[in-house]
Amino acid sequence: MDIDKSLFIRSNRTLGQSLVQAGLLSQNHLDEANAQLIDCVRAGNLRAQGLLPILTHQMKVLSEDSLLQYQATEHGLGLMDLHSYTARQPVGTDPAACWATWTLPIDEREGIHFLASAYYTSQHARTYWEQLLGANIVWYAASQQVLIEGIEKLESLTLG
Repeated sequence: MDIDKSLFIRSNRTLGQSLVQAGLLSQNHLDEANAQLIDCVRAGNLRAQGLLPILTHQMKVLSEDSLLQYQATEHGLGLMDLHSYTARQPVGTDPAACWATWTLPIDEREGIHFLASAYYTSQHARTYWEQLLGANIVWYAASQQVLIEGIEKLESLTLG
């Protein structure tokens, strides 16, 4: 499973820009995190990597709870807990794209797609999924850990 580096880089770039614009992150912290992100890209292992894990877990300059709260209040997103999620692979869903955008399609009903994402504030991540699935998307914010578990369940279906 190769993660599309272009999708990964663009999703992370627009995430970083949105976090600075929202006042959740300083430009200096973003620059430092981007340097670490470049190291991840060079190493080639992009699975479960990205700007958000660097900011929240490695550098500890962004609270994931603050980001989730921001997405709920400023963007009107519901919060999703996928612990009871039963994985099924929606048509055309590539786990590598889920890793690159930290987004997981969780359901589809009557042409409406339901997605959980840690990267909702990344315009490029949203655009990717809107182009893939169409405009009828209901977005939810989710924690990184919940998404890791959900994407791993999806991967097990594709390998299975």
